[in-house]
Amino acid sequence: MDERSLKKRLNRVTIVVILISILILAGGSVASYYLRAMLEDTLDAQMESEAEQYKINISRKIDGDFQTLHTLSSFLRHSQMSTENFLHAFNDSRQYNQFIRLGYFPKDGTGTRVTREAGIETGISLDDVDGNLRAVVENAWAGESGLSRIYELSDGSGSIYFYGVPVYTADGTVGALVAGVSTDSLAGILEDRSILTGRGYIHLISDTGRILVRAEDRVVEEELASIYEHGYIGPEEQQHIRKALEKGDVCRSEFTYMDETYRVFLEPMEVNGWYLFCVQTARSVNAGIYQLMVSTRIITVAVLLLIMAIILYGYRMIYQTNRRLIRSAWYDPLTGAYNMPRFEMEAARIIERTPEYSLAGLNVRQFKFINEIFGSRQADLLLRHIKDVVMSHIREGEVFCRSTDDMFFILLKDTDRDMIRARLVQMMEEISRHAVSNNRNYQIMLYCGVVIGTDVNDVRPSVQKSLTHVRFALATARQSLKNSIWFYDTALHEDEKLENYVESHMHQALEGEEFRMYLQPKADLETGQVCGAEALVRWIPSAGKMIYPGQFIPIFEKNGFCVNLDMYMVEKVCRQLRSWIDGGIKPVPLSVNQSKLLFYEADYTDRLKALLDRYKIPAELVTLEILEGLAMENIGELNEKILKLKEIGFQISLDDFGTGYSSLNTLASLRIDELKFDRGFLAAIREESGGWRQAIIMKQIIKIAKKLSIRTVTEGVETKENEELIRRLGCECAQGYYYSRPVSAQEFTETYMK
Repeated sequence: MDERSLKKRLNRVTIVVILISILILAGGSVASYYLRAMLEDTLDAQMESEAEQYKINISRKIDGDFQTLHTLSSFLRHSQMSTENFLHAFNDSRQYNQFIRLGYFPKDGTGTRVTREAGIETGISLDDVDGNLRAVVENAWAGESGLSRIYELSDGSGSIYFYGVPVYTADGTVGALVAGVSTDSLAGILEDRSILTGRGYIHLISDTGRILVRAEDRVVEEELASIYEHGYIGPEEQQHIRKALEKGDVCRSEFTYMDETYRVFLEPMEVNGWYLFCVQTARSVNAGIYQLMVSTRIITVAVLLLIMAIILYGYRMIYQTNRRLIRSAWYDPLTGAYNMPRFEMEAARIIERTPEYSLAGLNVRQFKFINEIFGSRQADLLLRHIKDVVMSHIREGEVFCRSTDDMFFILLKDTDRDMIRARLVQMMEEISRHAVSNNRNYQIMLYCGVVIGTDVNDVRPSVQKSLTHVRFALATARQSLKNSIWFYDTALHEDEKLENYVESHMHQALEGEEFRMYLQPKADLETGQVCGAEALVRWIPSAGKMIYPGQFIPIFEKNGFCVNLDMYMVEKVCRQLRSWIDGGIKPVPLSVNQSKLLFYEADYTDRLKALLDRYKIPAELVTLEILEGLAMENIGELNEKILKLKEIGFQISLDDFGTGYSSLNTLASLRIDELKFDRGFLAAIREESGGWRQAIIMKQIIKIAKKLSIRTVTEGVETKENEELIRRLGCECAQGYYYSRPVSAQEFTETYMK
């Protein structure tokens, strides 16, 4: 959104404000009419919510008391303490709980109890206790925990209720442990004034209307036994409440006392028929309604007087708010630099008007490492520092942004390559001097890709095309391990065109069988005969020159298309072997490369087996070549896959041995059939200094391989001297241009198979 769009929007908002003001005037009276009903509904909802909170608090207390009693029961069962000693211990510690009485009643004898008044009492007969307590004991004997009804103590000291839980042994229930709690604990919960907004009253009643627990604050000061006494609640409302209590339903009602109307809400506790009896004065409702109605009238009149002020003030506030929104939409929240959408908009105005520009992409090496090791705070400080450095170096009319994570794009007005390099080097050196935390030994390294507008011949230049060129240059600059700057040039342009062609035509080429299988023979050094061949791929487009593996294989490894190509080549190998067999030609084993991505596909072995079955090819005629790098990751998992392939009958070859971190342990661990020495061994042996060492190493590895029943093949044999050397070293097979370049399958058949 630009400034003009903002002003148009503000004009629309002004009109909306005027219309809203008119609607307020028209709706003021209607709002007053409905306020009372709305607030009464609100009060009911509030009382229901608050009653639920009281219910939760009481339920938590009951659950907590049961848990305490169960714990005591478990202790009584497992300890060696006698019942009397147990009760003595409880009597000494009862100040730490709310139990005022505790008793144990075995099923086969008289009970023992402890009270605050009488202390320890023994020989208590169940027939001598209150019926409410007796019921709890009998339920506990039956294996059920229970809670008694509330009843008055015989000495008139107050109301009490009992918890009862069974006591078990290995033989089953042997007794009942009971605990009495004064209703004062429930009254304490009901007197919590923080819940009913400080204005309401709440009591605990039974489903017959009997008042069980009174809160200290109450509407009616008289000591009522039931909510129905003295007719404070009218006959119709009493009938309504009785029906609800009988059904165990929630109930709402009201009554009038001393010319004051009170709202009533009854919430079932789901325990012994208990109900929460909530009362709240309607005075607060009336006061609120009156205040709101007065406020409504004032607002209605004030709208007429303040409408212009509101519009002016609103205009200003909306303008400022939208400016903030625009900032959040166009600016990076971390650094304050332009974000990518704003940069693209600003850069487009320059790029589409003139080629006199350069676009640079600046990235931090191993930023993820910095973020993980030094923390996100230090990483954020680094990004802000980069923003400050770049801002201090750009000139009027130049723009920059933070794109994602550690990527910054900078649009400069310079087109001279030396000037651009000097400016960017100065920025990068200043950024590199930034200290990450207290670790001044860690140097920030960056890499940069640049495209100069005058160096490209885009018919229709655009920001997106320029960004694509920059990213291509960045990919090249990233290969260096120090601060580096790479300019997008003709060579990169050709690489980019080739990559675009490869990625846009690879599927079509595979379907059209433009990928051709070429075979390079392997020679048996003892007999001089062809002992096999390696299948190599060449891309020959229907219209155009050959594309070599080095040009498309790295791209396929990056985008995953090598999986498709590798399976395609395996099928080509099977098809060629089938052709030889059908033509009465004795086939030679063919080897084919397998990429890492394909090798670990879940259905890899099944797909290979399916190809063998389709072409009816003996598996031992196919050698699968895997790269040495696979063995550096997980030898156990690799061996597991190799064994599955060998069970089918495939031969397994370790290709390019010596190019990676080769070790004898790797050679000993892998269940391979063939070891292929990389051409680098021969190159190293030909060196004047140290070549004899390489020869010794290679000879010993060949000896080890033979003892492990692994045949050896050397690649890169180009001269007679190479052949004689590896023969002396004990190698079994050789492959290279000394014997033949890779040739088409037809030429290979005519030359070596007939």
